[in-house]
Amino acid sequence: MLCCWSLFSVAATINEIRYEGNDVTQASLLNREIYIKKGDVVDDVLIEKSRQAIMDLGLFRTVSFYLKNTQAERVNDEEMLVDVLFVLEEKYFIIVLPRLKIDDNEIYYGLQLNWDNVAGINHRMRVLFQNRGVSDGIQETRNLFRYSYPNVNGSTYNIGVHVEESNRVDETEGVINRQDEIYGLTLSRWLNSQGRNRGWFVGGGVTYQYRDNDVIVGAELSDKIDAVIMGFETGYVSVSDYEYNRGGKSYGYKLDWSHESIGSEDFFVRHYLYYKSYYRFYDYPLSNLNVQTVLGHANNYILGASAFTLGSRNDLRGYENDRFSGNTMLLTNVEYMFPHDEYPIIRYVGFVDIGNTYDRLSDVFHKPLNLGVGVGLRWKIRAFVNLDLRADFGYGITDSDYKFTFGTRNMF
Repeated sequence: MLCCWSLFSVAATINEIRYEGNDVTQASLLNREIYIKKGDVVDDVLIEKSRQAIMDLGLFRTVSFYLKNTQAERVNDEEMLVDVLFVLEEKYFIIVLPRLKIDDNEIYYGLQLNWDNVAGINHRMRVLFQNRGVSDGIQETRNLFRYSYPNVNGSTYNIGVHVEESNRVDETEGVINRQDEIYGLTLSRWLNSQGRNRGWFVGGGVTYQYRDNDVIVGAELSDKIDAVIMGFETGYVSVSDYEYNRGGKSYGYKLDWSHESIGSEDFFVRHYLYYKSYYRFYDYPLSNLNVQTVLGHANNYILGASAFTLGSRNDLRGYENDRFSGNTMLLTNVEYMFPHDEYPIIRYVGFVDIGNTYDRLSDVFHKPLNLGVGVGLRWKIRAFVNLDLRADFGYGITDSDYKFTFGTRNMF
C-alpha cells in the first residue's frame, strides 16, 4: 500500500530502494545516479531529486515513485521502515533509422543504427552509412562507428572510441575532394565521487587523422597529410531531461594540439569555448528559450583547410553549406520553442542565428556578423532515445537567400 509517511508522528527510515519496469536497465546504474540510500531518513526533496536524476539519463519515457510500508515491525517506538519504489517506463533502445537530410535542393540519405543502453549499463553505439549526394560530379559519403563506455567497471571514468571515413567537396578555392580517415580514443572522468553523469568533468584523448586533398580544379597541387592530435576538455553539465523538453545548462573548453614532436605532419593549436542554456518558464514549463554561444580559434590551417566553417543546418541556417570559413569563429544561436495546445510532442520554433568566421582573432571586433532567421517544427519521438524530428526554414539575410532543412536531432 502507499505510505504517506509525513502523516505519522514517528520518523521514517528507508528500508529498501527498488525499481519497477527496468526490464533492460541494471539497478547498479540507477543506484549510482540517485541521492538516497538504505538507512537514510526519508526526505521527499532528495527522493524527488533522485527521480529527476534517473529521468536525466534519457533512457525513460516517465519516472515516478511511491513509498510503501514494509511488513517488518518498527525498529523502536520512534522509527518506521519504508521502501522507496521507482516506477520506470523504458524507451526502446535499438533503432535502425533510414537517415534522411534535406538541405534545400540537396538530399542526403543513408542508414544509421542507434543502440542505447547496451547491456543495461548505458553504453552507446552508433553506426552510420551515409550518401551525401554528388557535388561537381564527385560522390560524397560518410561512414562512422562510435562507441561510448561510461563509468568503466562502476568507476568515475569514461571511454569513447570513434572511427570515421568520409569525403567532402570543398569549393572555397577551386574544387578539392577532401578524403578523411579518423581514428580517435577519449578518456574522461566525472569529478563527483559517485560517478553521476553530471557536474564537472575533465578529459583528454588522442586522434589520428589522415587527409587526401585531391585538387580537381584549381592552382593548388594535390597533397596527402596526416596529423596526430592530442585533445583536452573540461566542462560542466547540469541538463535535466523532462517529458517533453529540457532545462539547465552546460559549458566547457576544448583544446586540440598537433605537432611534429608527436609524429604529426601538421602543426596547429585549436581552442574551443562553448556555452549552452535551456531555459524553462515557470508559468509555461513546456516552452523553452535555448541559447548557444561558441567561440573557436586556431593558429593555423588544419590538414590544408580552414579550422572552422559556418553555414549548415547545425550552425548558421539560411546559408549554403560551409558558406563562411576561417581560423576564428564566433556563433550564437537563439531558439524559442512552444508546444501545440493539444499535442505537446509537437513544438513550434522561432530562431535567430548570428555568426561569422575570420582570418584572425582580432577581426572579431572589426568585421560584421551574418544573420539568419527562421521558423521550424519539432516532433519529439518519446519512445526512442534522443530522437526528435526537425524541420527548419531559414533565411540568410547577408545573402538574401533561404534554405529548408530536415533532420532527426535537435540543433544543440
